Formats: sequence, structure tokens, C-alpha cells
Amino acid sequence: MDKKRFEDLKKSIIEAGKIMRGEIEPSREFVLKIDSSKIQPPLETWAVCVETDDAELLIPGKLYLVKISADVVWVRDEEDEAALYPKEFFIPVALPTEVTQKLTNLAQAA
Repeated sequence: MDKKRFEDLKKSIIEAGKIMRGEIEPSREFVLKIDSSKIQPPLETWAVCVETDDAELLIPGKLYLVKISADVVWVRDEEDEAALYPKEFFIPVALPTEVTQKLTNLAQAA
């Protein structure tokens, strides 16, 4: 990185710190408009884990209650921590309504 770019970056970082501490107002703002009608909430379903990067946190072959979005899956891992994993780690399963309700009740009680 050349000296001018480094100095510009340094100046931006110093300015950001002042903004975060409330010492100055931002010099510019961007507004992003999102059509909320097109945002789909994650699908909550039961899924089988088929892959893991840490067998202590996620057990292959185990059934998990997950929330699936476009490219990730939200799940409570074996340490009961909320975690995001790649969608490829899970396969959703279709279960009878009665089974789904009982499993969901058990998961929420735990």
C-alpha cells in the first residue's frame, strides 16, 4: 500500500472512532431501502446433520431443530449455543405433524 492510501485509511479510521464516541457527526450517510415484503423469514424445521467441522459441537446423524435461510442454517449446537452452519451440513426431513409437535415441545423444554 502506498503512503497516500495508508494516510487516507488512517484518517478514515480516526474519523470513525470519533463518530463512534459521539465526538463528531458523520460527514455522509447512506440510506438503503429494503422491500420488507420480499424478505422471507427463515424456515423452522427438523433436519439431520450430515456433515460437521467439529464433532463435539455438531453430531452427524443427529436430528436438530433448525432455521434455514437462503445459504445458512441456524441451530443450537451441543453446547446449547446458537450457531450458523453451511446449509450443506443439514438435510431437512418431513415428519408427521404429531411427531414434529412432540419433538418441538421436547426441544423447547430442554
